[in-house]
Amino acid sequence: MTDVATGWTECLPLLYQSQETVLAAIERARSLFPFSLLGIDTDNGGEFINDLMVTYCEHEHLTFTRGRPRVKNDQCFVEEKNRTIVRQVVGYDRFVGQHAFRQLEELYRALRLYVNCFQPSMKLLSKQRNGKKISFCYDPAKTPLQRLQLSGVLPVVTQQELNVVVQALDPVLLLEQVQHLQQALFRCAAEVPPFISPAAVVPIRVFVVEQCTMGGVPAKEGISDLSRGLPALYQQQEKRKRVLGWRRTHKILSRESGSRLPPGCVSILSAVVGTSSASYNVSLPDAISCCKSARSSEE
Repeated sequence: MTDVATGWTECLPLLYQSQETVLAAIERARSLFPFSLLGIDTDNGGEFINDLMVTYCEHEHLTFTRGRPRVKNDQCFVEEKNRTIVRQVVGYDRFVGQHAFRQLEELYRALRLYVNCFQPSMKLLSKQRNGKKISFCYDPAKTPLQRLQLSGVLPVVTQQELNVVVQALDPVLLLEQVQHLQQALFRCAAEVPPFISPAAVVPIRVFVVEQCTMGGVPAKEGISDLSRGLPALYQQQEKRKRVLGWRRTHKILSRESGSRLPPGCVSILSAVVGTSSASYNVSLPDAISCCKSARSSEE
């Protein structure tokens, strides 16, 4: 879920896609947002357009709107976060089962702090066409937390609590822990089959916020082991892609952002992470191209 005005984003995995799981994720996201929601805008999926969602929005006094059918740019605010947050960090691999679901949940717990507190972004203010050239005008880069504080909608107590959290966190240690959780998720997708006894599953790597505070020392146990063997895992991933024919999602262009909307108008993308695509982003050299040797000329 992405707030249109500030860009504050909350990512939650779904074990499977249904009306009940989506509604539970929305309730969970509402408890994570530091402000109250005014409305919800979704796509036309059946997990959103149903009586359960409509009844919930009426009961909670939320404005419920949807995008136009087959017009993806209506969901541009959440689609761009799906690329810059989900796809760039989690990737395109497939996750199945409770183990992958729990590990992805731990990754999102760390990622929400890094993205909302320390990851600045620019908003498109206007664009002007001069012949074949298009000029874009952006506002100064700000983090979602900075945009939220400048909006003036936060109570003084909530704003002070957020400032204390940001000042206590070390972005370098937080990013390191995100990378370790990311590697644990890669290993979960590559080595844990969907049908396996729970006793044989690798233990979940848990996000510990105390290790990301100023002066905190990151846990060294298991860190070097996680990065070992990643090239082999990457080769297994590519082999499965060729066999199963998985395809990447297309990039979706974003339109001008609605900066005049107040915080609380969120856009939601149906992202089932427990049983659908998600993860691989390993920096490896490009594959060496194989060339056939030139045929020797006849004597």
